Amino acid sequence: MALQMTRYRVEDDGEFLDEFSTNAPDFAEERIARIRKYRPGLTVTETDDTHHDTN
Repeated sequence: MALQMTRYRVEDDGEFLDEFSTNAPDFAEERIARIRKYRPGLTVTETDDTHHDTN
């Protein structure tokens, strides 16, 4: 069984600011919004970060 996770990488004009994985899109939106409040020109990259159980 795999838990669907998404990895978010947050940058501002090429400067790394934050990176985290979550399975809760609402949490990601809130976290990114807090950063965007101070750094409005963010670039957010989303990638699949699902780990598949090999057992």
